[in-house]
Amino acid sequence: MLYIFPTNTCFWIACPISEAENYKKIYEIKKRPLDKAIAIMVSDFDYFEKNTKLNIEQIKFLKKYENPWTILINKNKILDIKLLKIINQLPNSEIYEKIAFRVAHNFMQKKLIRLNGPLFLTSANISNNSEIFSTTNIKKEFWDILEKEEIKVLAYWDFCINSKQKYSDIFEFKEDTEEVKYFRK
Repeated sequence: MLYIFPTNTCFWIACPISEAENYKKIYEIKKRPLDKAIAIMVSDFDYFEKNTKLNIEQIKFLKKYENPWTILINKNKILDIKLLKIINQLPNSEIYEKIAFRVAHNFMQKKLIRLNGPLFLTSANISNNSEIFSTTNIKKEFWDILEKEEIKVLAYWDFCINSKQKYSDIFEFKEDTEEVKYFRK
């Protein structure tokens, strides 16, 4: 199943990482080039402790980080064998030398992950178009898919996100330190 839901920045489109066909549909729907990777949302910070080589200080840094964020982690620092197997079977697996992660930040997202496992996700907009902040614009942009019930919107139909919200910072840690290299700030 494909889902559209609000995050702390804008609306995002997602599917469980186990659903390769829906992963491909995200690219088709967004008209997204296959050379652009999609992030993964996990339920909580425990994921990093159990499934990556991030150290405790780096995880504490993420927990305290004030802005919305996406962390890039080198593939060789991922311990989640199931995730790596899925990534390696993607039609564009070669672009995933670094994997972008976000952590669910509300009950609805955590519940969705609890029911489906981690999610592939990216902003719910046609590539190179502006982000979407309201369900009214989701309806306009994706009506043909919504009408076919190929995608589920997890928000009230009059819901809006504050469009003045900051975009997420995208960064990676330098080695085993808390120093970060920003790709977007």
